[in-house]
Amino acid sequence: MNTQKTKAVEHDEDGVVIENTLPAVIDTGMVATMVRAELDTQIATARQYPRDPKMARKSIMDNAIMDEQSATECMYAMPRAGKPIRGPSVRLAEIIHQAWGNCRVEARVIDTDRVNKIITAEATFHDLQTNSAMRSVVQRRISDKRGRLYNDDMIVTTGNAACAIARRNAILAGVPKGIWRPAYEAAEQYVAGDIKTLSERRAAAIKAFATYGVTPEQIYATLDVDSVEDISLDDILTLQAMFAALKNKESTVEELFDARRTAGARSFDVVKNPLKDDPVPAPAGTVDDPSVGAAEGGEQGKPQAKTTKGSPATDPDQSNIPY
Repeated sequence: MNTQKTKAVEHDEDGVVIENTLPAVIDTGMVATMVRAELDTQIATARQYPRDPKMARKSIMDNAIMDEQSATECMYAMPRAGKPIRGPSVRLAEIIHQAWGNCRVEARVIDTDRVNKIITAEATFHDLQTNSAMRSVVQRRISDKRGRLYNDDMIVTTGNAACAIARRNAILAGVPKGIWRPAYEAAEQYVAGDIKTLSERRAAAIKAFATYGVTPEQIYATLDVDSVEDISLDDILTLQAMFAALKNKESTVEELFDARRTAGARSFDVVKNPLKDDPVPAPAGTVDDPSVGAAEGGEQGKPQAKTTKGSPATDPDQSNIPY
């Protein structure tokens, strides 16, 4: 073992100097050996006490639908191509991780690019029992809608959110989907409710988003509906998932309700046959307008040539100049 020694000077009660020799630098090879020994011990323990998939599946189910709030936090929603897409959230991934057992998850920020205004996080899921690993990389932008770079506190917050999302993706990829899918579907059914509570849920959803400064019109645009009466049970489920994403800091108001992300097809002008090569009608009153030629005594539909001093049509010296 290669270590360097340093002397620490201390004094006793009588003022006598006491010199102690302490290690200042620890050999990196020793650190690697300790980490490997710890990992080998965890793998051996996991194989000695293997998990019970049925018990893990039941535990995930029980925790996911423990109450309505727990079920709501198991979902998130993000607008993609004008339509919100729902999926399992960070909270559900935490439940899966704890119930699955014999696994470890690590997440960290690996790059903060202040030039391109992107932060990158990486998470690794290691199943100790099978000795298999999954890695997930997530990028989040660190600028506002005007392109201005976040301050240091917001960059740290965004980095934490990116780590949480990367950790979620790694867990969901590492644990078989058949283990946690029933719990996710049960959480959706739990939150959706029935038609009897639809009107109450509509009002509650709009009121909840109002605390984040979201207007009803923004909600209608995101769901592609005209009014509150058009919000269906499935839309309520989507709103619940979007609200959970805001609370869990998996997303922001700008990402969920940005018009560039949430606008449906009817929010844009549709160009009929954009590849058609029909000539564009000339503005009225110009020399290309057929009515101008008719008004000046020319043949209708054939405007008279406009002559200008020094133009090739009237100046012999300019007629042979190529254009």
